[in-house]
Amino acid sequence: MGSTIARDLVNSREVENVTLCDVDISRLRIARRAETSPKLKLRKHDVRHRTQTIELLRRHDVGVGALPHNLCEYPIRATLTAAVNYVDLIYGWRYERSTIDLTAKRRGIAIIPACGLAPGLSNVLAWSAVERLDTVHEVHIKTGGIPEQPRPPLNYRIVFSFEAVLEEYLRKARIVRNGRIMDVEALSGLEAITFQQPVGRCECFYTDGLSTLVQTIRHVKEMDEKTIRWPGHVAQIRTLIECGLLEQKPITINNHKIIPRKFTGQVLSERLSLANEKDLTLLRVDVTGKKAGNIVHHRSEMIDHYDSRKKITSMARTTSYPCAAAAILLGINRIEATGVVPPEIAFDPECRAWLLSYLASHGIRIRSN
Repeated sequence: MGSTIARDLVNSREVENVTLCDVDISRLRIARRAETSPKLKLRKHDVRHRTQTIELLRRHDVGVGALPHNLCEYPIRATLTAAVNYVDLIYGWRYERSTIDLTAKRRGIAIIPACGLAPGLSNVLAWSAVERLDTVHEVHIKTGGIPEQPRPPLNYRIVFSFEAVLEEYLRKARIVRNGRIMDVEALSGLEAITFQQPVGRCECFYTDGLSTLVQTIRHVKEMDEKTIRWPGHVAQIRTLIECGLLEQKPITINNHKIIPRKFTGQVLSERLSLANEKDLTLLRVDVTGKKAGNIVHHRSEMIDHYDSRKKITSMARTTSYPCAAAAILLGINRIEATGVVPPEIAFDPECRAWLLSYLASHGIRIRSN
């Protein structure tokens, strides 16, 4: 995701230069082979080195985070000190949001969390529908990245961090039911969902993807997010869970301590690699409420495919481009809000129209009614 964001920003006329950082030099070399523009600078860097991270941020107008959950908080703390606007793909900080929000406001900067596909683009589309209603009754988001054709094992292929995928399957999902915020078990709420051919029938289940919408959309009766997979995937994941293969508690084998989840993740990562296969990404956002006393239903839907010309996965496209768009808008001072600014708030109607046009220029088209 990070390298795709960097490539996209490099090719934007609004951007003067981009510095792509990674602790792994081999990843940087791969990025250079994909993008040779002199606007792209590469730097081996560990975000845990606070002083260097602050110095690096201060040389730029905007910082962008595409990091694993266990590292995402380091640049957040650094950006508050550096007083630089920041966009993050995730929203998993242990640091109190209220503290980050107040500090960012005092520093006059914006931090946009969870600005990828879902959460991110899904939030923006949901909010767009909400703004067109007098009262909101239900918000249902369904999204997922899957291989074009289901194949064993698990009818799935890795299109982003597999550790993050496993976390989705194990962490309780926050939803709104009967007007109350509550947590439900991940993988529950299983139901069928159908898209136009050639996709056809899939399945979806609760995951913890509402993110900031739980705070920004109030007085809603039902609201949830579900992840889409090919049929049969949930049953296979439940088998792994029931067999203890996703446990975090170490076990001892021949005097060696092994964490089942890390072992399983390592084995499956090799077998679930997308390799030469192509992926597609699905997104559907349904919002129901009242307008002028009448029940109204708004739907936004996207089916996106692998970019064969640029050799970029659909998941990378649909996750990275909304994030890059937010970075550009921050860089040209189009987003004026400060503090922790959810993507649904950051993209006001004018910015939202620009975002949809930006995505369309990349071949990502969203149908809405």
